[in-house]
Amino acid sequence: MLIIVFIGLYNSNTAQKSSAWNHEQLTLFSHLESNYTFTYSGDERDDKGNFKMMIININTNYPHILFNINGGDLSSEAVQLYNFKNDYLIPGKVVRFDKPVIFVIGNHELQKDPSGQIYQSLFGSPTYYNFTEKNSYFIIIDNANGESLNDTQMKWLKEQLNQSQNYKYRFIFMHTPLYNPNADEEEHSMDVNGPGGADTLKGLFDSNNVTMIFASHIHNYYTGIWGKTPFIISGGAGAPAEIGHPPNHHYIVINVTDAGVNYTLVHY
Repeated sequence: MLIIVFIGLYNSNTAQKSSAWNHEQLTLFSHLESNYTFTYSGDERDDKGNFKMMIININTNYPHILFNINGGDLSSEAVQLYNFKNDYLIPGKVVRFDKPVIFVIGNHELQKDPSGQIYQSLFGSPTYYNFTEKNSYFIIIDNANGESLNDTQMKWLKEQLNQSQNYKYRFIFMHTPLYNPNADEEEHSMDVNGPGGADTLKGLFDSNNVTMIFASHIHNYYTGIWGKTPFIISGGAGAPAEIGHPPNHHYIVINVTDAGVNYTLVHY
């Protein structure tokens, strides 16, 4: 069985209710589709025009997608989120997503604002939420600080995973990967131990047959398997390249049907 998880805010009796941007965007598209396409991208801070290029590429080449999901790190520090929203999300802007876009909170959204108040005022609270499509369950997690999930979010996550068993696919979205795919580097991943750490989450996702884990934070593209659950790390929405690697600007196109899920890497 395939499973897709986002932690979240829509169409669930126990879902966290969110306000502001993310919640509003979730009202702008149908939640009754079993054959649909969406994009995933992340890490556009200090983009030097690359993020605009990505938006134009998506709008031009994938006009029929249902929505976009962004994995966070919209700007270098929290106060710059006002400029980000003004530059890319206000109606009338020359370059903006043609289709709805929802966000995962990243660690740079906490820079100089460790409680995330600016992000929450602009994009919604709580910062973890869920929504559904006809055959899919999306769970958006807040692990922006790279630490273990607290007891409140862990309880909520377990409830969402339990409810997601009624759906064909379960997708998980988070900013910080469970583990760094570069085994010799410990940074850029979650705390491993503890009741809300990476090892616990890996076991939880395995036992609930999660279809795919999406993460960002590392400015490159990686795929693999954690335990028995596949993952995609996509941090190519414009941010400076991962140290020691050439630029790898990209996004992921995800096509969901009753027959299966396809993931396409698109460079721009």
